[in-house]
Amino acid sequence: EEELILSPGYPGCSWIVDLDTDGIEPLTTEKLVEATKLIDSLYDWGVRGGAPGAPVDASPKLRRVAQCLIGYTYSRSAGPAPFESYEEAVYIKRMADVMGHGFGVDVYVISPLRLEGISLDRAIPFLESGECDWVGISSMPLAGATAPVYPAGAFIQGISEALGGYTILHEAYPDIPMGFSVNAYHFDMRHGNIVFGSPEQTLMDLFSIALNMFYGGGLHGVRSFRTVAKQVDIQAQVEKSSSATVGVLTGPGTFIHAGLLSIDEVFSPVQLIIDCEVARYLTRLAKGLEFTEDQIERSFQTITRCAPIGQYLTDKTTLEDYRRIYWTPEIFDHSLFRTHRPDLDIIAKAKKICREKIQEHKYRLEDEKRGKLEEIYREAVRTLS
Repeated sequence: EEELILSPGYPGCSWIVDLDTDGIEPLTTEKLVEATKLIDSLYDWGVRGGAPGAPVDASPKLRRVAQCLIGYTYSRSAGPAPFESYEEAVYIKRMADVMGHGFGVDVYVISPLRLEGISLDRAIPFLESGECDWVGISSMPLAGATAPVYPAGAFIQGISEALGGYTILHEAYPDIPMGFSVNAYHFDMRHGNIVFGSPEQTLMDLFSIALNMFYGGGLHGVRSFRTVAKQVDIQAQVEKSSSATVGVLTGPGTFIHAGLLSIDEVFSPVQLIIDCEVARYLTRLAKGLEFTEDQIERSFQTITRCAPIGQYLTDKTTLEDYRRIYWTPEIFDHSLFRTHRPDLDIIAKAKKICREKIQEHKYRLEDEKRGKLEEIYREAVRTLS
């Protein structure tokens, strides 16, 4: 048994699929607040996370700080927003301190084999001052572009980058907890981007699990809902479901990138509901079937009791255990055509749930913390604008 957890993963969206028009529109502050309310209202479904992106109607240097404020204000499971510069990270860290959350930095070694760039520049001041709780080091070698085209070669370079970056930074800042992970990625030559959801990337994700276990990481499944599809379409469902299925059969973990399209550029409320349904489906699949001595004994007794009357529908074992054993979908439909009653299709059902959940949103950050966060934001406005 494990708790079902879904997360948007990296909350980097700048666009949203509109619930009314199905068009892709800029992720404004108003739309971001609604999206964050939806994420929080799905808490009982296992969804965790804050604002899924940054509001594009805010000043560019303020967007991540505004994202952090919106996430903390409207979602009980929000964490610090990602940041792109040290200047905005200072305010995000202060907000995390108000909420009692830890604050860490990620350093990405630039492929091939360069410990430099934006992520290092924004991390160094925190490392020098000791004002971060942890550091994560990794790289993103792209097979055939910034690493050898052979997956083995891409991983060899990834090992060198992750271990090299870790060794240098750990030697320089030995008192700060650090970790590293090794990855490699499928690169599309026609479009010039990573291809999450492809069969090759799913296989690379599987190998990265084994590789990171070798270096001391724990077993976890890459339950990835990542896709390069731009709409809630067939491509999105195939890529999300295939990689998540492989991940859930590999090991425990969180379903990541729920509700996201085009890797992490577009947030879709409808896709989030569909991803929740698929996650419940796959969690039940991973649970397997029970074959216990007690069930075998009870089955013999039940057959003796029910076979003469020709049905098991009203037996106490069915009434007590059916819902525990068999999964009941929320938006999928298990009926046949001849017994089907015309109803909303899956997309319409998901839209209805989204609207209801947003209206039902009740979480309210306590006034004292909200006041402190808003004061930090006002200071950021004065400084960063």
